[in-house]
Amino acid sequence: MKRITASLVFIFAAMAAYAQLGDFTFDGFVRTGFIWRKSETIGKDPKTEVSLGNLDDAGGGQGRIRMNFSYTINNVGLKGRLQWDNWQNSQKAPEWPYLFAYINSFEEQLVISAGKLGSSPWGTGGPEKWKELESMSEGSGGGGVRFEYKPMFLPGLNAGIVLNWYDGSLDRGIGRDVTLLDVLQETVLGVAYENDFFLVHFEYRLDSEIDQRPGSGNQSGGVNEGDDIVYRVEERALKNYLPGFQIWALGEFQGVGASSEYVYLDNWLFLQYQQDWGTAQLRFGYKVADSRSTFHFKPSYYHNLFDKLITVGASFKYENDFGEDRINPSAPYTEIEFEPKLQLNFANAYVAFTFNFKQNYKQPQPKIPNPIERFQTMNLRFGLSF
Repeated sequence: MKRITASLVFIFAAMAAYAQLGDFTFDGFVRTGFIWRKSETIGKDPKTEVSLGNLDDAGGGQGRIRMNFSYTINNVGLKGRLQWDNWQNSQKAPEWPYLFAYINSFEEQLVISAGKLGSSPWGTGGPEKWKELESMSEGSGGGGVRFEYKPMFLPGLNAGIVLNWYDGSLDRGIGRDVTLLDVLQETVLGVAYENDFFLVHFEYRLDSEIDQRPGSGNQSGGVNEGDDIVYRVEERALKNYLPGFQIWALGEFQGVGASSEYVYLDNWLFLQYQQDWGTAQLRFGYKVADSRSTFHFKPSYYHNLFDKLITVGASFKYENDFGEDRINPSAPYTEIEFEPKLQLNFANAYVAFTFNFKQNYKQPQPKIPNPIERFQTMNLRFGLSF
């Protein structure tokens, strides 16, 4: 922990010292709060717990502290992100989601990045899913080199290739060292195109036999787990006729060309109408994992009062699954969730209170054909951006 902190101080001190020679930007946020949760399962005593945390996309720890920084001088730069989700004083507390250097060449038509890659121009971009195929999974180590081509004859196009390390843990049955061919078989291909009418992100990752996707049930080597795809599609023409209206979709497909046991599909479609007085949104999700499929439906509306000083609204979520591996075939749904929210907004901060009610069906039991699990959660949230 001390060595990481010392390295962090050195990096920012060096950037500050050379700031007059280049351009240094720094931003981020802090999110935390207090969580009260009551869980009830049929056949068990209710359980209540209190903890630190913020359920506004802030991880599963005590909160989230994120710092993004970028330093450029002439045509070279350094970009990174430092993040804490676990605030314990341990070696695993801080994380570096990405840290890489880059260079712009040929009148900014060619960008070469090297290091622990992230901030991809081809990723899904969220919400619900933040995925970049050149990013390293936790514990895999390594990094890569990304080449981006942005031709002057077609503004808005970004196409490229990534040479990088495997993104999972090594197969224990391979019994050999990593070869150059293995590395080349982990190559990522990406393309993005943006204009006034639409936006498209597409990323394709090849898969070698040397790695194993986390969560895979097969531990032997030589298994084709398939390639991966992520995408994002936005339409941008309707804003000319209905300002504030947006439609976009994103998702991922794991296991292209693999057997069904490795296939994972997760797609989301968003419809949103946003004005100064509020935001209305519909989310539709469809997920496939092995022989189980899940459908999600999540509408929400949040209204702004007193020039956006106060935001009040609620979201509702309906989830149902189908297929051979349904959790409970006789249940009318898999999960429902309702969450009202009251939020006080400041210039660079907010304070919010949410109450979340969630109910889901579990696997049938001999004496309980339809066991139900309920959760009631109150979250007092605090957020500060800089």
